[in-house]
Amino acid sequence: MENIENLEQTETGPRHVIQGTYQGTRIEVIAGYSIDADEWRFHVYLHYSQGSTDRLTELPTRHRAGSLQDAFDQGLKLAVSQLKSK
Repeated sequence: MENIENLEQTETGPRHVIQGTYQGTRIEVIAGYSIDADEWRFHVYLHYSQGSTDRLTELPTRHRAGSLQDAFDQGLKLAVSQLKSK
């Protein structure tokens, strides 16, 4: 993924979390499997160095993927796109 540093999966289980840093901002993608819909739903958060956090996805999320890896990839892409536009 595009210049994301320290990318690592930090949680597995009912929810899966991947984190990394892009241009000094920590990106966090949280995904969970929906057995009812047979898809992965995910949220994306940006944690800024000054302590504030932005959620890029709505509640409940409409962001969905066919696999856990796709959820992580889409979430990271969304985060990088948002940070580049600032």
